[in-house]
Amino acid sequence: APALGPAAPRPRRSRASESPRQIVPLVPLLFALPTGAGIALPSDNDLSNFRLDPAPFHTEWTDPRLLGDKVARPGFQTDAVLPGGGVGGSSSSWAAHPWVDRLYPFAWEREYDGALATAWSRRWWWLSYVAAATYVIGLCIGTSSMKDRAPYSLAAALACWNLLLFAFSFVGMMRTVPHLVLMIGEFGLEYSVCRSARVSYGKGAVGLWVFLFILSKYAELLDTAFLVVRKRKVSFLHWYHHCSVLLYCWHAFMWEMPAGIYFAAINYSVHAVMYLYY
Repeated sequence: APALGPAAPRPRRSRASESPRQIVPLVPLLFALPTGAGIALPSDNDLSNFRLDPAPFHTEWTDPRLLGDKVARPGFQTDAVLPGGGVGGSSSSWAAHPWVDRLYPFAWEREYDGALATAWSRRWWWLSYVAAATYVIGLCIGTSSMKDRAPYSLAAALACWNLLLFAFSFVGMMRTVPHLVLMIGEFGLEYSVCRSARVSYGKGAVGLWVFLFILSKYAELLDTAFLVVRKRKVSFLHWYHHCSVLLYCWHAFMWEMPAGIYFAAINYSVHAVMYLYY
């Protein structure tokens, strides 16, 4: 019989070898989330003909049909609607709660149609490039001109500016985040990144505040102006962020990107906290 002795220690696996095994079981959970696989999008959801043909590029693109053969009417122009009970037969009871309707008191906001705004942005496709170039040139000139000057305080003006952007971002967050949650809850993640923006979030209150979000990227360039005249360091990350976000947002809005609402909702939420802090 073999001699009895202490059991040989089992070799320990490194953290690097364990981490993939810990992560792999979580991957199927992502696919267990609602994906919208059961939703058949209408054939007119494909807008590639507008993107590839230069002729209709500058025009108002045709609206795809709503899901379930619903008829679009003022205030109900998207597949998911807030306010108004969300979706017909909605399983999201919170969407039909009276407090949701109180968040949308203005008819002009609920009946907003973003077709003109997106067509206008396509006609002015070059505007973001001119603004970004002017911004960088102005930053260089402004920094140079302030080199031998005393810094301005502007404490009151800066506080008012940050308060204004906080209020704007907070309202924008309250318009975009609930709509995004309703979309995912009703139709799934796949819908939220594949459905035409025109009928998923491009109209109504959420569409208006996505458009205002795009325009706000021009206004937020004033953040840098405050840094320059106060002789604060303008980092590469700061000015690159303002340039890249401006260009990306204008491009995504112009092409009516389905996933644009994610960026708007997240950015609104982050800015609401950030500008309140400042």
